[in-house]
Amino acid sequence: MHGGGQITPMRRSVVLLALVGLVASFALLPGVVAAETLVGGSVQVGPEETVGDTSAAGATVVVEGTVDGDLRVYGGSVRIAEGGEVTGIVRAYGGSVAIDGSVGGNVLAYGGSVRVGETAAVGRSFGAVAGDVTLSGRVGGDASAIAGSVTLAETATVEGNLNHFGDLEDRGGTVEGAIQDGRDLALGPPTEILAAVVSAAFLIGDILLGLVLLRVAPRFADSATETARTEPVYTVGVGLAAAIGSLLAVVVLAVTVVGLPLAVGVLLSVLVLGWVARVYGQYVVGAVVLSYTEYGSRSLALLVGVFGVTLLGLVPYVGALVSVIVFGVGAGVVVLGLSSLRRLASQRRGGLADI
Repeated sequence: MHGGGQITPMRRSVVLLALVGLVASFALLPGVVAAETLVGGSVQVGPEETVGDTSAAGATVVVEGTVDGDLRVYGGSVRIAEGGEVTGIVRAYGGSVAIDGSVGGNVLAYGGSVRVGETAAVGRSFGAVAGDVTLSGRVGGDASAIAGSVTLAETATVEGNLNHFGDLEDRGGTVEGAIQDGRDLALGPPTEILAAVVSAAFLIGDILLGLVLLRVAPRFADSATETARTEPVYTVGVGLAAAIGSLLAVVVLAVTVVGLPLAVGVLLSVLVLGWVARVYGQYVVGAVVLSYTEYGSRSLALLVGVFGVTLLGLVPYVGALVSVIVFGVGAGVVVLGLSSLRRLASQRRGGLADI
């Protein structure tokens, strides 16, 4: 029987944060100094035996008697047999964990396989990160599991919520709270909204950069449009070849220790020039479209190009092809423009200062 109603987005966030906190606790929580600390081999607490806080590393621990305190096991396996008892908490890191007895506190298990048997009773909450988790006994609080598979047996009773991240096989166990799949938790805005915000940011950025470029070099924008119209294939080819060559150069530089800093600088330059190329490509598209109308504003051409290319980019398959061609056009006019500038500077005695 499942009860407890729906979990609000806020509670969903809290649930997943609790799961993340569970994982972090495994690495961050140090073990306390125990009354008995054992390393390796096999550790057994007999049926008539009572020990205090116990900590073991790399050992197989079997509890048939009583651990009056906490049980911590690092890198070994744990079995609390039927009739065995741990009055405090159980923390197990690595190996397998099987509980058929009783635990007075929380259980935190990190291992390959974690099982709470039919005769087991966990006094408070249960948390596990494992390959597979099976719940067949009673859990006095919330049960949280991050696993490849989670099994809720018919004999299981969870007095709180069951939070799982992984495939759940529900065989009819009782959950007095709610069952929540961690994959459905909403920790942030929906991806559709996030994608829309990012797209809007790129759109605004392209427009602002385009306005700056048109302000600084309006005649270059006109020349870029004319070049792309008269030699479109050549322009796209030069642009794509330059982009591929630049990326190859970055890779070649990055494989050497000496060239790595230079590779970072080249990569940053390529990214900036790539953005400029993208904007020029969009402008050229807008300018070509407006050339068939009576409007000749550069700013309007920029807006038409940016919005037009963005909308076409939403069309499956076609959008990707359009984006590549537009980038190729922009990269081509940038490369040809820089080449012309270098050639012009070499013809002047004062270099760039005379241009």
